[in-house]
Amino acid sequence: MSRSLPMTAAWFLPLVICALDAPWLRETPAAVRKTFVNSTGIRMISVKGKRFDAWTPSAKQFYLPLKNGKRPTAAFALNRPRVTAPVTLKDYWLSEFPVTNRLYRQFVKATGHREPGGRLVNFYWRPSNGGTWNREKFQADQVPVTGVNNTDIEAFCKWLSTRDGRRYRPPTIREFEFANRAGTSTRFWWGPQPDVRKMNFGLSMIGHPTPVGSYPPNPWGFYDMHGNVWQFCTDAGRYSAMGSAFNCPRRWTGIDAWGNFYEGPNTMSLLSTGFRVACDADQGTSRPGDLKKPAVAPAGGTGPQFPELEITVGKRIDMGTIPTNAAFFMVTGNGTWILNNKRSTDRGKTWHPCSQLGEAFCQLKDGTVISVPSVDSGGSVVRFADPLSGKSTLQVKTSSDNWKTVKTRTSSIHVPLAEFFWAVRGLVELDDGRLLLTMYGRLNGDRVREDSPVAYEMGNPWIKTRVIMVQSKDRGRSWQYLSTVSYNPQLGFEGQNESDLIRLPNGLLAAFMRTGIHGYIDPHERRNLDQPLLVTWSADNGVNWSEPQRIHVGERTIPGIYPRALLTSQGVLAVLRCRPDGSVIFSPDGNGGFWSDEHVHYDLGDRVQHASMQDMALIGPDTILVTDIVHRGGWRVEGVPITVRKKPKKTRGPR
Repeated sequence: MSRSLPMTAAWFLPLVICALDAPWLRETPAAVRKTFVNSTGIRMISVKGKRFDAWTPSAKQFYLPLKNGKRPTAAFALNRPRVTAPVTLKDYWLSEFPVTNRLYRQFVKATGHREPGGRLVNFYWRPSNGGTWNREKFQADQVPVTGVNNTDIEAFCKWLSTRDGRRYRPPTIREFEFANRAGTSTRFWWGPQPDVRKMNFGLSMIGHPTPVGSYPPNPWGFYDMHGNVWQFCTDAGRYSAMGSAFNCPRRWTGIDAWGNFYEGPNTMSLLSTGFRVACDADQGTSRPGDLKKPAVAPAGGTGPQFPELEITVGKRIDMGTIPTNAAFFMVTGNGTWILNNKRSTDRGKTWHPCSQLGEAFCQLKDGTVISVPSVDSGGSVVRFADPLSGKSTLQVKTSSDNWKTVKTRTSSIHVPLAEFFWAVRGLVELDDGRLLLTMYGRLNGDRVREDSPVAYEMGNPWIKTRVIMVQSKDRGRSWQYLSTVSYNPQLGFEGQNESDLIRLPNGLLAAFMRTGIHGYIDPHERRNLDQPLLVTWSADNGVNWSEPQRIHVGERTIPGIYPRALLTSQGVLAVLRCRPDGSVIFSPDGNGGFWSDEHVHYDLGDRVQHASMQDMALIGPDTILVTDIVHRGGWRVEGVPITVRKKPKKTRGPR
């Protein structure tokens, strides 16, 4: 069984809210809308104003009453579910693209105005020393100008108005929203979720603005209304920013995404903020200097293209019994299969007993297999008797002969303020030989009350945990705290816990995390709790981490526990997740910003009982073996071979 998202269009994710539903079909499409090209080559598109329900807040309803000592009539907040306000717009014109560096340089040369420039507020990654941003990428001619503030924009509009003989201005926030939605009623013009094929935002992992028109236009012909750069808009004489930018997380995207009036656009020059221009309806009459063709053409207009995947599933393989309902499965470099407490050198035909493989394991560059066992694999929780000292020990196993013989040692671990932590998967070796290991548990002070009228303390110590990373510089003999990967008690019933770690083709580290037990009914009889599978990335080998993101395949939010991540020889990222059903999801470019397919290997309708702590490993260049645990008089493992390959690109024949 497979759930698939058709591979169409681009993978850039514009941050606006226009929908893929029937209403826009009744609107005037871009092909028949009135346009003119002014003397600088800007194409302006007509917008027929009307009454609509706006989703963005208004300074007239909040800021001005407050300034005058009156009670605001609207909450100045991003409300989801949204609070609408009826607005009537007059007709107006809006530019097809944001203003580019090339045009802004003409203005600077003509007027002597200051060059654009400013600082970058990193909304997507946590603050880090130095920075990973290549600012040269911000300077290309067809990239939106950034590093401007309200004074710069007003000066540009004055220059453009004088040169062209029309009165130009920034759009209002409601004009921007209305044109962005283009007659649709969802958060994005294509549907309810952001999409890296249609806009440039944090999940695109590009790290800088892209040339205007790199992604598809909305139904009214406007480009880059979602993502790429925030865009200045006005309201009641104050500036805001709309549409979000290349470095924004998912939650800062959509038609109702905006930057507030007090910070950012009004007081700073940000390298994530640009603008486009508007003018009133009466400014559309032709002028002597008008051009026949625009100076700027869309840069492709398709967005990134992802390869389609071909997924085939082979016959199940009986891999015999295991001593528990959790599978730990590894395939070493020489082809040895290790499954919990047995190993096979003939691809599972015969098995021989061996030392129990721990939850966290990897094979080092020199062939050494290293494993950190925990509760389900013969080890124990790492407890810290004195959180102030943060010192404890953990068990580490190593083997230099593919787990035929195994050595066990006790290693030291130092995590300041730690109470307890548990190693589950997430062990990798860096190029410099350091080992990174993800663990979950609690630091002293990590106590969160359940959201209820009685506000009682959670009795279960495993609830509301955090995921941390420890490192070893001596091949696992000692471990030290490096960073907190994720700590958000409000996200997911359990906080963040069971995690896996992987190095991606783009050089980033990715961590996948569980947040809930799935199927649990809490003391208030709540059943459908928010318990998504999360992913976060690090650009500096685990020191700093991005804001954790939910994973979507199409419109489906992916839940699950016990994730396992791996890369095929073609660079396809596969992630196993279990409970309430079991499936493998696939990211065709290997970076985890876009997920195209999901293969389900068991679901709740099966008559056979399945355990939910499964594993998978590569048994061929592009073939994954999932260890599905089934109860047939006892726990047995059935291997599910799944082969995933990129389909060849279609080429056009000679004409």
